[in-house]
Amino acid sequence: MLLKDMIRQKRKECGLTQEQVAERLGVSAPAVNKWESGSTCPDISLLAPLARLFHTDLNTLLCFRENLTKEDIAGYMNEAAKLAQAEGAAAALARVKEIVKEYPSNGELLYQMGTVLRGIALMQADSPEQVSELFDCSRELYEQAAACDDVRAADKARYALASMHIQDDEYEKAEELISLLPEDLALDKKSLEISMLMKQGKNAKASALLEQSLNSTLQKVNIQLSLLASAAVREGDRERAWELARYSAAVMGVYGWKYYTCMTAWTVAMEEKDAQKGMELLREMLESLPDAQVMSKSLLFAHLPVQDGEQGTWKQLGRSLIMAMNREEEFAFLKDSGEFQELVKEYS
Repeated sequence: MLLKDMIRQKRKECGLTQEQVAERLGVSAPAVNKWESGSTCPDISLLAPLARLFHTDLNTLLCFRENLTKEDIAGYMNEAAKLAQAEGAAAALARVKEIVKEYPSNGELLYQMGTVLRGIALMQADSPEQVSELFDCSRELYEQAAACDDVRAADKARYALASMHIQDDEYEKAEELISLLPEDLALDKKSLEISMLMKQGKNAKASALLEQSLNSTLQKVNIQLSLLASAAVREGDRERAWELARYSAAVMGVYGWKYYTCMTAWTVAMEEKDAQKGMELLREMLESLPDAQVMSKSLLFAHLPVQDGEQGTWKQLGRSLIMAMNREEEFAFLKDSGEFQELVKEYS
């Protein structure tokens, strides 16, 4: 954000007119207008009084806290994730609050930190209360990002907020946010990047980007097939639901990972409240977690980095899944199952 934009934003946040700012600082209203248009800048002697008038500090006013690289943001995300793993969700939450306080208007950082907190809530939270606290903070960060001047970050934050509202059955709020999102762009930036890399002979990098794009597309397809199968169950078309599950397993078979091939079938079993079938599939999914590295052998994903499948890492992922199911009311029909309770004990 430029100084001119920060002055205009802070003035409006304080509910002041250009004339009122001019009167408080002992300058003319046209001078303030020129600051906001960018044709001139305030005299250096006015910066401190201007910051005090706007109830902010010089670093924020001069946008020293706004410029972060992608690497900077990735570093903060990694720091929060590692802290959650080493010291717990509460320590990570405290650190995230410190980071965003330092960069309160960086939309991309706010969005990414909100996303990190959602992940921590699912993976490291110790109680329903802590899950709620992490999600509440995540929602606040998304709301801040949605109000920022970074259009791309604001759109991503609105998308995430809409998703959360849908999860909470707050459909009017979700519809309002969805209406603000742009339609898909006709040109894909990633396609241009890939074409440029191939033109430069950087084929390994181009392949990695292509695989990332394909991976993202397949993940979306998997989610959509699972939702379509759920809808089929709710429509009373059980045969179609299971056919979709088989189709999904075939599509996701390109990964060579059992976890993905079971997901839609498990979704159908959950919709049908079939505890026996659901437990069979859940067991297969959990047992396959350490085998994620087999994806690196896939014809389609030779360049994608894959986690090494450390036992502790996959144990934690399994624990997060089981604990989340144990909390959610929609899985109440499983809780009477002795086999499920065995899993809770095993992963607790």
